[in-house]
Amino acid sequence: MDYKELIELIPGWEQEYKKMGKNLSKREFELLDGSPIKSHEGMVYGRMYADWKSIKENESLGKV
Repeated sequence: MDYKELIELIPGWEQEYKKMGKNLSKREFELLDGSPIKSHEGMVYGRMYADWKSIKENESLGKV
């Protein structure tokens, strides 16, 4: 998968991440469903996105 393909997947990353079997808290699910992000929650949301991106990159390299 190249970066162009990854960019095309970004709009649906939240829904895909919820289905990846991660142990998410109730609030993390709410954030992924579009709940407003409070200032102290930005890093939580960013961590989930970075994890999703890393998983997708590893899948494309056959590491998963």
